[in-house]
Amino acid sequence: METIIKSLIELQGCDFELRMIQEKKAKGPVRILALEEELKQVEDQADEEISKAEAIKKEKRQTDQTIADLEAQIEKSKVKLSNIKSNKEYGAALKEIEDLEREKATCEDRALQIMEVLESLDEKYSAIQELNQTQREQLEADEKEVQKEMKTLEKACKKHEKQKKRIRKEIDEELLTLYDNICDHKEGIAITSVLKGVCQTCHMGMPPQKFNELMRGDVLMNCPHCGRIMYWGEDERYSDTI
Repeated sequence: METIIKSLIELQGCDFELRMIQEKKAKGPVRILALEEELKQVEDQADEEISKAEAIKKEKRQTDQTIADLEAQIEKSKVKLSNIKSNKEYGAALKEIEDLEREKATCEDRALQIMEVLESLDEKYSAIQELNQTQREQLEADEKEVQKEMKTLEKACKKHEKQKKRIRKEIDEELLTLYDNICDHKEGIAITSVLKGVCQTCHMGMPPQKFNELMRGDVLMNCPHCGRIMYWGEDERYSDTI
């Protein structure tokens, strides 16, 4: 019975390690995917800032052209002003020049605003580019780390798979079927220790008579509450197996 219990404990240990390895293997790609998503968001933000800058630059060119056109109209109106003889026409021409100069001043104010916006966008874009580079370097470093970790985990997985195969060969087929069935229905835990009459998995107490039978270790017993295979946890024979 001692050999059977030890084999089952070792088998469960292998199964536990293999589950942990699979969970760790699954986390690597998820971490990389999260970093790639963060990087994409930064790149999208950079593209958005570029689009904003292009739109502002287009407005700046249009504003500069408007200012140039107004300056030409003002010069033309000033030339025209010198040839006017009528006071009424002279007054109208002056008003036209004033209106043109007022419109020009408004355009020049807008041009200054545009320049300030462009400077702000350039600073923001530079910061985004710096963040982009930092995240790209982090992504590359993490990808290398994950690849290295995957190799280590794969090596450990093969080791435990080999050990598991060896242990299963040592266990009776009928008992293996029982073990597998319990694992499938009890969250992967088929064998449990019992301390001071209490199952250490379901935490339920058992009748003293059953606990005494378990301590003797003559027969294979199942927890009367959770159905898992039991062994006496304080038995020194299993201390080096747990």
